[in-house]
Amino acid sequence: MKLVIAEKPSVAAEIAKVMGADKRGNGFFKGNEYVVSWCVGHLIETVMPEAYDEKYQKWRIMDLPIIPNTWKYQVSAGVQAQFDVVKTLMESDDIDEIVCATDAGREGELIFRLVYNQTGCNKNFKRLWISSMETKAIKDGFAKLKDGKEYDRLYQAALCRLQADWLVGINFSRLFACMANAQINIGRVQTPTVNLIVERQRTIDNFDSKPFFILTAACSHDGTNFTATKRVENKEESDKIVEKCTGKSAEVVSMTQAPVKENPPALYDLTTLQREANKMLGLSAQQTLDATQNLYEKKLVTYPRTDSRYLTGDMADSTTRILESILKAPYIDSRTPELYNLDAVNTERLINDKKVTDHHAIIPTIEAWKASDKLPKNEFHILLLIIYKLLTAAYVPHEYIKTELFLNIEGEEFKATGRQISENGFKEIAAHLSELVKSSQKADAEENGKGKGKKSKKKQTEEKEEEIIPALTEGEIIQNVEVTSKEKSTQPPKPYTEDTLLSAMENAMKTLEDEELKKEVAGAGLGTPATRAGIIERIIKTGFVERKGKNLLPTEKAFEVVDIVPEKVKSAVLTAEWEQKLEQIYKGEFASDEFIEGIVTFVGEMVKSYTEDCVYDEKGREIIGKCPRCGKNIYEGKKNYYCEGGMECGFTIWKEDRFFVSKKKPLTKPMVKAFLEKGRIKAVNLYSEKKDTTYSAYIFMEDTGQYVNFKLYFPKNINF
Repeated sequence: MKLVIAEKPSVAAEIAKVMGADKRGNGFFKGNEYVVSWCVGHLIETVMPEAYDEKYQKWRIMDLPIIPNTWKYQVSAGVQAQFDVVKTLMESDDIDEIVCATDAGREGELIFRLVYNQTGCNKNFKRLWISSMETKAIKDGFAKLKDGKEYDRLYQAALCRLQADWLVGINFSRLFACMANAQINIGRVQTPTVNLIVERQRTIDNFDSKPFFILTAACSHDGTNFTATKRVENKEESDKIVEKCTGKSAEVVSMTQAPVKENPPALYDLTTLQREANKMLGLSAQQTLDATQNLYEKKLVTYPRTDSRYLTGDMADSTTRILESILKAPYIDSRTPELYNLDAVNTERLINDKKVTDHHAIIPTIEAWKASDKLPKNEFHILLLIIYKLLTAAYVPHEYIKTELFLNIEGEEFKATGRQISENGFKEIAAHLSELVKSSQKADAEENGKGKGKKSKKKQTEEKEEEIIPALTEGEIIQNVEVTSKEKSTQPPKPYTEDTLLSAMENAMKTLEDEELKKEVAGAGLGTPATRAGIIERIIKTGFVERKGKNLLPTEKAFEVVDIVPEKVKSAVLTAEWEQKLEQIYKGEFASDEFIEGIVTFVGEMVKSYTEDCVYDEKGREIIGKCPRCGKNIYEGKKNYYCEGGMECGFTIWKEDRFFVSKKKPLTKPMVKAFLEKGRIKAVNLYSEKKDTTYSAYIFMEDTGQYVNFKLYFPKNINF
């Protein structure tokens, strides 16, 4: 018999149905020479450090770095029963062949291999590699099973990523948590994502808004009114131009008209779907992924965890059939099938074999037209997005005539632009989607009692034409122009939403300064399409980020971790270097052992750079310095630096000492060490509330025997 291991119960159920395994057992399906079971996602995980040595239960800098000699794995919490089922099946003498049917990708390969290895199984296995849960796709996949060994390099790349993330996450979380004396979690993708949000907030906070003025010239020619504009940077210039130009004539300097053809955007990969769902529907990345995964398991859309926006050449005919079928769907806008011209469809625009790796773009399946608006709300809306994306991506371009006109009014240049749509094309079909979604959302609001008695403002869904500019020739004069001015101001960038954060994560490698590395990792980003949603949810759950409406805002904890972590760990550089090497491992161009050795070296050097000057007592506690009163050790607490002599000595330096709070100068551990060793420090960026500025000075620590005080001295007043 053949044992098929899927990733989830719902996928296993669909495979079992197609392959004739119609008898349900405890944790499996059986029939027609097949047994189909599942992994419930990750059945196996890496162990925590204390599983290697009990001493690691306490987080101590002196124990770092933690480097396993032999990696250990364990059954994940809560899934022991299903693991036992899979293990028993793999060990059964009735099973002579195993089929890995987990998701077709790096992570899916890892899920199966960890289970396979944990059971100690050594039976041969084949690989099922499919992107759709349709019956035909499953049957075709089983007809083309490949030897599991062909995916060994994919597994090695996945395992290297898992082990490297463990080494960095465990060691750096403990290192920086001990240094800050606070719970801090560091992750190779998580921390750079938090850094993106912090840097955006700092840009907003430090933004210096400046005024500017938009001058508008109201013109009329042969009964047609239009406007031309000019921007200036100060009010004085604006007032002069208004006074100089109002009521005067405008001379046509030039007028150009050019046809513009705008092709429809490409199909969805997971990230673009998540971004659009956040923008249009207000869904989080995780909600979109969950809804799309459910649609996939219901055979209504293709595999969701993809980073491609194109289809393969062999899909041209089937895609046309899908287009024909979804136009019959009763739940789409009734105008869509009436206006949609199948003869004008161009599926070649959707095809690009070179840009499809593991999986093609997300599209509806041939079964999608049978779906119902009774689907859960999120699933229904996501299905609509995917359907209309296919309809528009294959459709007629949007075409218009773009007009640019330059006028000279008393030596001042004004510009007018116009757009006359000649073919609405795909944008007309896209407008149907917007109206469908809004109608559905309005119905939901009314059903929940939120929309009653309110009149919603109807937004224009189709693209609005710009004003029509009359036909003018060079040198022509327009009489009696009225010029007005309106003050505006420059605006800071907006906080990240999940839409814009996903885009920043996807395009993070474009910020790399190393041009060669940037070229090699083009297409990679922070995380993968499959993991980005989880990362965003994790940084919210762990208190680094909070949602306010659609905005993602950093917490104080986020600022603290970004300030303490070195640039390489909080930037995209580390991920870029990893992705470069992992891809080389997958291609057989780089050894997995060499990769892990490099990570071990990197972690060791980073730990050493922060700890080589640290001194610890026999309990592993860092000694900050010696007490100036009694000579005993000073340690760091959550809120203070204290003497081990306790109440008998009483020496304490409070982290929130009012002196430093008033100067807006955080009291850091290196500063305390300097005070204990020298009694003084030279400080910069001390804040003066009176003058609202910063300055530099010496700060002296003075111990009265009861209290610890701090006083300012300026260089001219100090005699050493």
